[in-house]
Amino acid sequence: MSSNYTITVSVYQTKPDAFFRCVEKTCWHFANGSNWVENKDQHVLTMGGSGTCGSLRFMSEDNSESFIATFGVHNYVRWCDVVTGLKTTDTGVMITPQYYDSSQTARVQARERQSAEYMVKSAQGRQFQIKYTVDEGNNLKCNLIIG
Repeated sequence: MSSNYTITVSVYQTKPDAFFRCVEKTCWHFANGSNWVENKDQHVLTMGGSGTCGSLRFMSEDNSESFIATFGVHNYVRWCDVVTGLKTTDTGVMITPQYYDSSQTARVQARERQSAEYMVKSAQGRQFQIKYTVDEGNNLKCNLIIG
């Protein structure tokens, strides 16, 4: 069994009142690191093993809303999280390491929850959801739904 993991993320936007584009891709360096590629309009995160993650930061076309979606494997189980309410200085480079920083309790708890699904509403009332469609094994798949 390979120790590498991939997470293939399909992005769906369900409301025409705002269009979000991916403006940043970040990776954490644990477990032999990770990297993002795009394949057939999907974002594919490849990780060297359990214990790392990657994040995608999205921004609306008018720059009024942004969020970060993070995907990873912790203790050989997938996990995910969405952070909304970002300030302009809140980048993936800043947020991603917080999942491994014991002083960032909410982020560490999100990683340790090992959720196969997560949903949150932003202050603007927009709903963001991650749902793994393949949530076991080394070739994981999930949908990121922007509502």
